[in-house]
Amino acid sequence: ARARVHGPQARPALQDIEIDTVFIGSCTNGRIEDLRAAAAILKGKKIKPGLRAMVVPGSGLVRAQAEEEGLADIFKEAGFEWRLAGCSMCLAMNPDQLSPGERCAATSNRNFEGRQGRGGRTHLMSPQMAAAAAITGRLTDVRELMTESEPA
Repeated sequence: ARARVHGPQARPALQDIEIDTVFIGSCTNGRIEDLRAAAAILKGKKIKPGLRAMVVPGSGLVRAQAEEEGLADIFKEAGFEWRLAGCSMCLAMNPDQLSPGERCAATSNRNFEGRQGRGGRTHLMSPQMAAAAAITGRLTDVRELMTESEPA
């Protein structure tokens, strides 16, 4: 279901909102602990077919540490693009932007109309929630995907 963002019209439940793109990273939610949390949700799973998903670590040092810990492999095996540190989709840098009508589950810290691409819609969430959305292709309560051994 596609939600209507503006106006008083009835809106679907959040868990019914489908997404096209997942962006994990930025200087705000691209810390090593953020990447560890998202990787814990994704380990052994795949993103929904047709979904675009990328991870942009918050710095070169974080990227190197994540690679050393094997987190980059988890993301890549799940179907994510593993990127260099930078702004990327946080503010629609280069080709990293939404097309009109596309929706993104993003871990960046701000949202305003057009920030990730003209006509695109962004839903801000934690790295764990973004990882869950990548698996299901919709906004998802991460607790639905967690095992008893994973911390909330």
